[in-house]
Amino acid sequence: MLYRTRRAVAYWRFDRAIEGIYRTPPLEVVDAPWTIVSMVSPRHVPMYLLSIKAFYRRVGRGKVVAIVDRDTPASVLQTLRDHVRGIEFQILEDIDVGPCQRGGTWERILWILDRARHEYVVQLDCDVLAVAPDINEVVNCLENGTAFTMADGHQIVSMAEAAAFAHELEGDYIGEVSERLFGLYPGHEQLRYVRGSSGLAGFAPGGFPREELHRFHVEMEKQVGAARWREWGTEQCASNFAVANTPGAIVLPYPAYASFHPNGPRAETKCFHFIGSYRFDDDFFSKRGREEIEALNAARAPANAA
Repeated sequence: MLYRTRRAVAYWRFDRAIEGIYRTPPLEVVDAPWTIVSMVSPRHVPMYLLSIKAFYRRVGRGKVVAIVDRDTPASVLQTLRDHVRGIEFQILEDIDVGPCQRGGTWERILWILDRARHEYVVQLDCDVLAVAPDINEVVNCLENGTAFTMADGHQIVSMAEAAAFAHELEGDYIGEVSERLFGLYPGHEQLRYVRGSSGLAGFAPGGFPREELHRFHVEMEKQVGAARWREWGTEQCASNFAVANTPGAIVLPYPAYASFHPNGPRAETKCFHFIGSYRFDDDFFSKRGREEIEALNAARAPANAA
């Protein structure tokens, strides 16, 4: 109860700090051969608008899709339409999950792989914020069809190497538990993995088939057990597996792209992922958010002065 109260207060303070995002110019979607997709709940609307406007200001073009619950209020959808002109909506409950679990954002990764059969897709979490003048490493991946992920210094390795690394960790987080069992995965000798983040990841056209993710889900559920495999966090394993086994995939350079945590990089980072555990520490997220809001407003100043 106390945790939920503190969390609610933290979100309230953050939303108040960045409420200026509602007074920034609308984003005009410009067509391009890629899609930027995010899961958006009503609670995360201001955070999402900050994230997508900051990202789009640096990327410049691309379709935009928000995955939303069926019961999302019409007023919330209209706010998104007003601020992201040309946004598409995908109803979460309408996504076919096949033999995979429903929930835990598995719908998102499966939708991404469906869309990525023919078009590049970027997964952008609402808590990812670009802060540098450019994110050219991401733009290069988009333009060249290169799959990528943030990985905080980790590299793409064999599944056996990933399992060995996980065995050195003492945690009981489901991601680590799953990785320790990779040595039992059928055909793991020819497969790869990266300890990356599904917060910001790029999926190349035709790079990884949905059917292989079905197999990953079924096989890992056998190894881990249904109860644990359906805990929050296994979708990130799936995203990491999909990216790592896409030909030509890369990890974004660290610390230019980094998760935010108490001992993490600051000044040298171009794009942060404000992970839940430390998201609102030191009000760093909201401070950088207000800087982005100022920049978004400044970008329209010449037009107003004309």
